Amino acid sequence: MNEKDFDLDFDFEKEYGYGTSNNDAAAKQDEGDEFDLDTLLRSEFGEEASDFTSEYESDFDYGPETVDYLQDQDMPLEGSFADQDVSQDAFDADLPEEMMSASPLPGEEAEAPANEPEADPEPQRPVRRERRKPVSPMRRFKNETLPMLILCAAALLIVVFVIGSVVRLISNIRLNNEASVKASEAAVNEAQRQEKEAQNLIDTAARLAEGYDYDGAIALLEGFTGNKSNYPEIEIRLSEYKQQKSTLIAHNDPNQIPNLSFHVLIADPDRAFSNREFGGQYNRNFVTIDEFERILDQLYINNYVLVDMDCFISETIAGETVTYSSKPLYLPDGKKPFMLTETMVNYFNYMIDSDGDGVADKDGAGFASRLVLQNGQIKAEMVNSSGETVVGNYDLVPILEDFIEAHPDFSYQGSRALLAVTGHEGIFGYRTNKSVIDTKGQAYYDEQVAGAKEIVAALKEAGYEFASYTYKNEKYGDFAASDIQKDITKWTAEVLPILGSCDTLVFAKSSDISTSGDYTGSKFNVLEQAGFHYFISNASTPSCKVASNYVRQLRLMVTGTQMAHASATYSKYFDAQSVLNDKRGNVPQ
Repeated sequence: MNEKDFDLDFDFEKEYGYGTSNNDAAAKQDEGDEFDLDTLLRSEFGEEASDFTSEYESDFDYGPETVDYLQDQDMPLEGSFADQDVSQDAFDADLPEEMMSASPLPGEEAEAPANEPEADPEPQRPVRRERRKPVSPMRRFKNETLPMLILCAAALLIVVFVIGSVVRLISNIRLNNEASVKASEAAVNEAQRQEKEAQNLIDTAARLAEGYDYDGAIALLEGFTGNKSNYPEIEIRLSEYKQQKSTLIAHNDPNQIPNLSFHVLIADPDRAFSNREFGGQYNRNFVTIDEFERILDQLYINNYVLVDMDCFISETIAGETVTYSSKPLYLPDGKKPFMLTETMVNYFNYMIDSDGDGVADKDGAGFASRLVLQNGQIKAEMVNSSGETVVGNYDLVPILEDFIEAHPDFSYQGSRALLAVTGHEGIFGYRTNKSVIDTKGQAYYDEQVAGAKEIVAALKEAGYEFASYTYKNEKYGDFAASDIQKDITKWTAEVLPILGSCDTLVFAKSSDISTSGDYTGSKFNVLEQAGFHYFISNASTPSCKVASNYVRQLRLMVTGTQMAHASATYSKYFDAQSVLNDKRGNVPQ
């Protein structure tokens, strides 16, 4: 394309100096600038163009800025450039070699040879020299520092994000591991808990079954919260107890349930039988601890099982009325029920205190002085012949406890003995009779009551039941109703608050308020109003009558005289001759 191809009749070369021999280098340089606003403004508007461009100069650094140095005699150069050589030769010397040898623009003729006369010089266009304008600190910050800061911040955020992700990943892994460990531990703990529960149930059920409480054992095992299939022993025991229950034999006749009765036991036969005042009485009416232990052994061998009144007597309550009836007692085939009673469990002073000062001493008759607790177990305390206070199995209760511990199947569903007490010298060796307040003071009395209540709680917990033996060991058969009223009123006032409750009366001294066996009349009314509904007297042949409003039982006393002179009385239960203590000598009749 040449200039003739443009629609406008405008000579760009003449107007702006293109195509002259002196401006070939500039023309060559301008080939790369299709449109230079700065040059145009300077050529058309002069100094005003500089003001215009500076006013609208962008804040962004587009690259090197240019400053035009004009070779115009009317516009001298300022500053240090005024002294410089700005002749054409000097200017050309600064131009790059490419510009010096630039080809003519399309349509232009080549430069005339040197021997040809030079054409009139065209007016020279301004020549542009470039230099970098100093960059401000803010622009340098924006162009160089800020991107680096942004890059570093981005890198830091990426690092933080990555680290956070790694930390979260590690934390999640740790939490998952902990959750897995906890789940495993929970599973192990649950398995251990079930294992422990299963074993406890099996052990407890075994003890219940040993005591013939098959219903309780079965209910306990069936209440297992775990999977029974994982514990085949539970299923085996359930099957075993159900089978044993199905073979039980019913005992429906209360008359066939004997009540063997003992006074407190002699702990030291030497002192008891040699006692000047009561030695003969002790030999005649009491049993030694070694004799009682041998009796228990023979009862067990002969398949006797200890029961209490509640095991075969039923109470039906309708309002304030209580109706009594017998109920069957179930035991394995061959097992036989019996009851056990101990009377005078007061440890009277005449048995333990030789000088009458109210304190047990070595010259006592060799009986225990009171029941005590030792390491949670019920024991008996006594003063031995050397004057030492010792604790051990010196009476019926601790001996029976140890025996049942060794032979759980001797006790039917936890049954224990019936303990009958008077009140005029306290109970269980504690002087709870109010008469001691006058001699020893209120503090002593309060201390004795507290001790008695403690032992009563332990006895109840073990399964023992209580009975009245009258307040002063009286023979009610010889008493008028008014005398019975006076005696029993003292008992209910001093003893009943310590025992808590009591509905059984054991007649003292082989007495009874009826010779016919039917309880009616004023004496019975006094006792019934006092809260007694179970009455136990003496006989050589045990029996039991169950009326609608009371129960009357005859007990079989076990004494030295009977064992020595009427041993056949006990032949169903034990061999009396074989259990007698050799120190008795000739037992009085």
